[in-house]
Amino acid sequence: MNFRDIEHWAKWVRFSGQHDRGVTYVYVASQPFARLRGESDIIYIGETNNSIRTRYSQETETGNTGWNTQNTNIRTTHVFRELRQSGAAVACYFVKGQKVRLHPEFSETFARKLQTWDKRTFVQMQDYSRVHLEKFLLVTYADEHLELPPLNNRF
Repeated sequence: MNFRDIEHWAKWVRFSGQHDRGVTYVYVASQPFARLRGESDIIYIGETNNSIRTRYSQETETGNTGWNTQNTNIRTTHVFRELRQSGAAVACYFVKGQKVRLHPEFSETFARKLQTWDKRTFVQMQDYSRVHLEKFLLVTYADEHLELPPLNNRF
């Protein structure tokens, strides 16, 4: 799954300092990375109720300081610095809203994938037609590549 495969699924906006809240977002590298199966340019999938500007700053500019306890922020900031130093570019795209309504055909397929990749959520969910876009993207990515994006460490 590459960004070009999903960009028609929603109205993605390239991040350029916006303050939108309640968004689902992806970080996309300028070059794809090898995965267990295939390759992908998507290196992180997330969502935030806070401002995307705040989240972007936390994940790309946070140092490993004594007051910072967010492992994801420390890890992503380090990786983004290393990528930039090697000449690679990373773009952030987001879509307003966090839930998506799936066509019945897709909701059945999603439920089967979810049962494999995140059984706890599968057992808790009642309606597979309205799901968090982040969860849908993560499960779809994992099913295609047999692993999560490189900077995601869990569902």
